[in-house]
Amino acid sequence: MNEQTVLTLRQWRALRGYSQSKLSEMTGVTERTIINYEKDVANLHNAKYSTVEKLAVALDIKVANIFLGVDSEKPNYINK
Repeated sequence: MNEQTVLTLRQWRALRGYSQSKLSEMTGVTERTIINYEKDVANLHNAKYSTVEKLAVALDIKVANIFLGVDSEKPNYINK
């Protein structure tokens, strides 16, 4: 898969062969939280960056794979 592939957290987890319990153990994120993220993507999008980063590292993907689709608008950064 290339880095533009857009999958849900549940799909990434399944692709890696991890149960919700295993992903919880690997990341320190509670299983209940992972269930909530998988049930409603809005919960995941409102999560702390550090939490999402833990999930991404455990799944061996980039945080952007969780949040950005191929045609998503990328944020603009202003240098001050």
